[in-house]
Amino acid sequence: MAFSTFIRSPATSALVALVIWLILSLFWSIIAPLIAGFISPIDPYNPMTLLSNFETQQAVSRLSPQTLYGEISALLLDPAARSVGPLFMDQLQGAVIGALLPTIDSLLIIWPQIWASSPRCSSCFTLAYVLFQLQEIRA
Repeated sequence: MAFSTFIRSPATSALVALVIWLILSLFWSIIAPLIAGFISPIDPYNPMTLLSNFETQQAVSRLSPQTLYGEISALLLDPAARSVGPLFMDQLQGAVIGALLPTIDSLLIIWPQIWASSPRCSSCFTLAYVLFQLQEIRA
């Protein structure tokens, strides 16, 4: 909808939207590790660089709405999951193995993903609405 407000041709706006959707849904999982490898390369003699690379890869892949939605739905549908990232043994201290998390705790874990996805949706709608209002519409 946003592309049809500032691109005059309906076919072109549909193709641009399709290309962006394909990049973010299909190819972003291929692009994100490459970008993470450039930002934080892995040193074979330092194991902490592996964790740094993984965290960078997660941050880059969260630019895609599909990744955010996947993390949100996975944690809400699997109450045994306790994290969306790496889980260390000290984070499991005091946790009962196999115990399910209440829904409110799952929502607290995925709150950053919800908070990141809602402004994207509202800003896209706001941009489309403002561009639509600025265009001159005559019959």
